[in-house]
Amino acid sequence: MDTLKTVVFIDGQNFKNDLQKFRFKAQGHNLPEYRLDEKHFLWENFFQSAIEALSLRTKTSHRLVRVYWYNTQATTPYHRHDRAIREILDLHQERFPELTPPLLDTLAQRWHRHQRELLARAKEEVFDEIQKRSSFLEFKYVGQLVLRPYRVREIQREKDGGILYQGTVEGEKGVDIGITIDMIAKMPHYDAAVIVSGDTDFIPLIQYLKDQLKLVYSLSLSRTENGQVQIFSPQIKSAVDFFHAVPERELLGTFLDRKSGIPPIILQEIDRRLAELTQE
Repeated sequence: MDTLKTVVFIDGQNFKNDLQKFRFKAQGHNLPEYRLDEKHFLWENFFQSAIEALSLRTKTSHRLVRVYWYNTQATTPYHRHDRAIREILDLHQERFPELTPPLLDTLAQRWHRHQRELLARAKEEVFDEIQKRSSFLEFKYVGQLVLRPYRVREIQREKDGGILYQGTVEGEKGVDIGITIDMIAKMPHYDAAVIVSGDTDFIPLIQYLKDQLKLVYSLSLSRTENGQVQIFSPQIKSAVDFFHAVPERELLGTFLDRKSGIPPIILQEIDRRLAELTQE
C-alpha cells in the first residue's frame, strides 16, 4: 500500500482541558497547583512521533501533511442585562452594600474585557510562538468563546476592600462546525484524518468520513490514576478505525519542553511523577 497522506485536526479548547489535567503542586510550599498547557510541549516532535506510532501499530505507512489546530476567534459581545443585574443585587447586596447597578455593570464589563484580553494574549504569546517553531502546524481561528458576565461564578471581598467579581466562561460556539467543514472540504487531499477531541458531537462526522472510505483515527492523552487510564473518550475510541493514546510517561518524559518557563520546583515534581510512572 502507498504511503497515506495524513492530516491532524485538533479541537483546541478540548485539548487544552486535557493538558491542564496534568497538575503539579510543590510539596512543602503554600503555592497553587501548576497546570501544564500548550506552551509547555515540543509539538513538532509530538505529532511526528504520534504518526510514526500509528504507522507502526496499523502496519501502514503514514506521512504527516499538516496539523490544523482550532481555537476560538473572538468572544461573544458584552450586553448589559438589567434583569440579571437586579437578580445579582438581590442575592449579594447584603454582603456588599456598596454594590449598585452601575458598579455591577462596571465589574461585569471589566471581567468581560479581561477574558477578551486573555484570548488575544494566548494567540500572540502562545500559539504564534508555537507555530513559528513547527513547520507543518497551522492555527486556525473560528467561532466564539461564550462569556456570561452576569452568571456569577465568584464574588468576594478582596484584601484591599474591593470586590472580586467573576462571570462564567460557558464554552465555545461554532468551533466544532468549523472543524467539520474543514475536514469535509479537505477530504480530496488526505487519505487519513486524525481527530484530537473527546467531543462526541464529532461521531456523525467520523461516520461520514468512514462512509467516504477515509481512514479516521483518534489521538488522545492518557493519565494514570489509581491504576486506571483516564482522559480519552470511550465513545470516540469505539467510533474511529484506530485509537492511539500517548502515555503520560511519554508526554512528560519525551515531549515536555523543560525550557518553556516551568518553575524549577515544579520540574522537580514532574521528575518525581516520572519516577513513580517508571516503577508502575
